[in-house]
Amino acid sequence: MLRYSNRSIFGLMETAPGFSMFSPFNATDVDNYNKVLGKLLYNLRTVAATGDSMRKYGTANVTGPNFQDIYSLMQCTPDLRYLDCNECLESAIASLPSCCENKIGGRVIRPSCNIRYENYRFYDQLINVEPKVPPPSTSPSTNHTSSKGKGHTSRRAMMIAIPVVIVILVLCFIWIYLRLLAKKHTKTIKIPSEDDDDEITTLESLQLSFETVRVATNDFADSNKLGESGFGAVYKVRLSNGNIIALKRLSMNSSQGDIEFKNEVLLLAKLQHRNLVRLLGFTLEGRERLLVYEFVPNKSLDYFIFSMIIISS
Repeated sequence: MLRYSNRSIFGLMETAPGFSMFSPFNATDVDNYNKVLGKLLYNLRTVAATGDSMRKYGTANVTGPNFQDIYSLMQCTPDLRYLDCNECLESAIASLPSCCENKIGGRVIRPSCNIRYENYRFYDQLINVEPKVPPPSTSPSTNHTSSKGKGHTSRRAMMIAIPVVIVILVLCFIWIYLRLLAKKHTKTIKIPSEDDDDEITTLESLQLSFETVRVATNDFADSNKLGESGFGAVYKVRLSNGNIIALKRLSMNSSQGDIEFKNEVLLLAKLQHRNLVRLLGFTLEGRERLLVYEFVPNKSLDYFIFSMIIISS
């Protein structure tokens, strides 16, 4: 095929202007001839349309009535897409009855495609292109078998996979963060046993998380309060592990500095005796100063906390 024009013609499917030619001889068994010919043309149309960007071309032959062979050729300009080539050839086939009805040979030529059929072989068998068998599906999107189509599929798969991986990683990081946060908030307070030695305890081992203590006291609810004095309030607290402690919340009006407070806490921690209520830890958060004691169910606890042994304001 040869075509030239003073305008762009690439990638454009055009069916006009066109012309047709036909054989002067009629088929002897018209009905069977047209039936075999129609099946041949529609099958060959798919072969030609599924060609790649180098050549959209196909040839085939079948045996018709009275053992007479029918040869056919179809082609489109290779710059056309599958849908455009298929549409052009289908339009050319549909025009055959108006020009070549009952003829043993005919051709239809359009700017973008052409078809021809005869009762003899009119093409050179050596230049025939191995036909590409289309997939079973009739969907046009599944008939692209070129490497370009495979490349699009791979890129589409990557475009889907990358966001999925990112979402999974983000969810994993959120899950880890929430676990660490929950672990921090549910940290329990260790109550020393009487068998523990009375070595000097460091401040780091005594300091507790204010948030942990606040949650354990239900935000210092009055229902957990044992009593209150000028130095602050005392709460009875049941921890998540079932242990019960006594919490002293010192008054915020104290003028004592952080260093003095920590020094006195360390001093109280050293005063470990079986007849004294044991200091388990402390919390220092802004103006909040809390002391955590072991809980003694008799009056010795109240006596100890509200006596002069307590840290002065």
